[in-house]
Amino acid sequence: MLVPQSRFACFAIALPLYRVFEYALDASDPAVSGCRYRLPFNNGVKTGLLLTVSDASEFDPTRIKPVQERLDEQPILGEHMLTLTRWMSDYYLQPLGEVVFQCVPAYLRGSRPQHPLRLKYWRLLKPDSDLIEDLRRRSPRQFEICEALLKQPSGLIATQLKQINPNWHPVVKALEAKNLVRWDWLEQPVSAVPTPQLPVLTDEQREVLDAIATRLDHFAVHLLDGITGSGKTEIYLRMIQQQLEAGRQVIYLVPEIGLTNQLIERVSQRLGECFALSHSALTDFQRYQAWDRFRRGEVSIMLGTRSSLFSQCDNLGLIVIDEEHDHSYRQEDGVRYHARDVAIKRAQMLDIPIVLGSATPALESIGNCERDTYFRYQLDRRPTRFAPPPIELIDVRNSRFEFGCAAQTLTRVEQHLAESGQVLIYLNRRGFAPIVMCHECGWQSLCRNCDARLTLHQSVKSLLCHHCGFSQGIPESCPECGHDEVKHHGIGTEQLERGLQQRYPDTQVLRIDRDVIASREALKSRLQQLQSGEPCILIGTQMIAKGHDYPAITLSVVLDADQALFSASYRASERLAQTLFQVSGRSGRGDRQGEAILQTRFTEHPLIQALARQSYRKIADGLLQERRLLGFPPYARVVIFRADAIELKHALAKLEEIRTVLQTTKRFNALSCVGPMPALMTRRIGRYRAQLCLIAQDYQVLRSVLSQSMPALENLASSSRVSWSIDVDAYDL
Repeated sequence: MLVPQSRFACFAIALPLYRVFEYALDASDPAVSGCRYRLPFNNGVKTGLLLTVSDASEFDPTRIKPVQERLDEQPILGEHMLTLTRWMSDYYLQPLGEVVFQCVPAYLRGSRPQHPLRLKYWRLLKPDSDLIEDLRRRSPRQFEICEALLKQPSGLIATQLKQINPNWHPVVKALEAKNLVRWDWLEQPVSAVPTPQLPVLTDEQREVLDAIATRLDHFAVHLLDGITGSGKTEIYLRMIQQQLEAGRQVIYLVPEIGLTNQLIERVSQRLGECFALSHSALTDFQRYQAWDRFRRGEVSIMLGTRSSLFSQCDNLGLIVIDEEHDHSYRQEDGVRYHARDVAIKRAQMLDIPIVLGSATPALESIGNCERDTYFRYQLDRRPTRFAPPPIELIDVRNSRFEFGCAAQTLTRVEQHLAESGQVLIYLNRRGFAPIVMCHECGWQSLCRNCDARLTLHQSVKSLLCHHCGFSQGIPESCPECGHDEVKHHGIGTEQLERGLQQRYPDTQVLRIDRDVIASREALKSRLQQLQSGEPCILIGTQMIAKGHDYPAITLSVVLDADQALFSASYRASERLAQTLFQVSGRSGRGDRQGEAILQTRFTEHPLIQALARQSYRKIADGLLQERRLLGFPPYARVVIFRADAIELKHALAKLEEIRTVLQTTKRFNALSCVGPMPALMTRRIGRYRAQLCLIAQDYQVLRSVLSQSMPALENLASSSRVSWSIDVDAYDL
């Protein structure tokens, strides 16, 4: 029986339902929004996050269940973050409960308690120079640690000790046993280490910083459009330094963990250990630790990938998004959103500046500059004396290939190796070969769960599906006709690596793709081998296409990019241009002019010709004109309803229901409606997929149709047989 003093609270629960849930709170509960509660739900228990509290309910109070337990003393989401989640839910038409818990660290999405996290630091107990000198002879590793601690009397934390010696822990334990070193809890934030000398700015960099400085006290979107190697990161660091000196915090986003290694080194050298790191290769608890340190102000910079945007703090002063064009900022499953666009909204809510940077900006960002929504700054020169190399075409029609490389390409590779240069070869296809087939009957190795071919991976002697993970052994003969002439076709990074190693046995060949890189440390270890400057060949997929800065690379090669010319995606030309300019920009960053070559069978194709003769900006202007004529984004808005089911007819039927609801709205005829129709890859992970696409030049018309439809659409429940979702501002049609 409820007591008269009870109040009523609305909670968000991570369920695919477009509603909140009401429970009764005891009068003694402080009821702070943003705290988690354990709630009775059906016959079980759910974790909910408190949104609002009121003294009355529109329902029968005797039927409202009381909460079971409050889990947090302090809220895990503040008012600003709750406001942001409501905006995301409304704009992207996603269930509020799922959006709210998307913004909560994964470690806290259940009922785990918040741990008060503190850092350990180690300091010298006996700063005796004679004793330390004695260690130089007896134990060089212990001497190295002691010498660093002697220079830093306030002590060093674990990440700083790891930079001195990756295997620092047993060394420090030995020093503790000798009563030379002692640890304690760090109570104060880690202070930034000043850099004795800053790099000299170019005239362009100084002009950009001066222009941005006039708009740092309020919301503005600054697009830093700078060619590869033009010094965009230096501008970020100068702006971040200003925020830190003013006592404010910064969120710095990169598209993938592969870009964090060099960046961490630069940030730590310039700003000390005042940053936390968060990305998908860390455990949930490690990411929670980073989130908590940033929330409490123990660190001033949150450096990480997409979800780091939701890091909470009370004095955020700046958001930086590097490689803003990158597709990795778009979340394609679960709660669908674009981190760049949400970051802009968050900056607007807080009235703070946001900086977007790229050598190949997204067409949406360039379009916003045309409409004067963003401020655009251009960097056209590198601090070094060499400009990014033009893209040279190698016509490979009627060429004889060795592991995907034409003879002309290999000749150029050998020239650069002979001149002590390093070579980067980009091939966006991992595995050994993409096709395994029978020459007698035409059988091909297909995935049993997806409409996709299985890729040959010789390293694990298996055929693998890159979509669902299904694997099977390599057949010795054709499963259909029994013929033993089963061969592979095409080239992947694994085959390319093997071929290059055999051709150049005295040259180091490094491969970087998801098959060989399982962690940030593994990537760091592999890339460190480039820093020696010795001749070598680096091959890989998208992981090497952007962001890395290695001055010894003098030649960039792109293999097998022609498939993008015939893609069904209207974004294919944009992606190809971005990739090629990013890859070509990896070369010539040192004291030698770089070169870039593209193998192609279609040298006369208009886009290929443009890539060889024009800058990315001119190509982007041409692509924007095409988009305007076709009525595609950024000159239109796209919403896609997606459905998947155990049978295609069920997915199509669900979308037909949705279309029927949409047609009842007043302005539906002002939209372009395509579908329902099967998705391009119809079967994936054992389920059939279909889609219904809405396109509108007038965003208000689209929002009107959706807002009128949502009450009815919310009643079209998903099930195990068929589920559906909404994708607002869908990336592809």
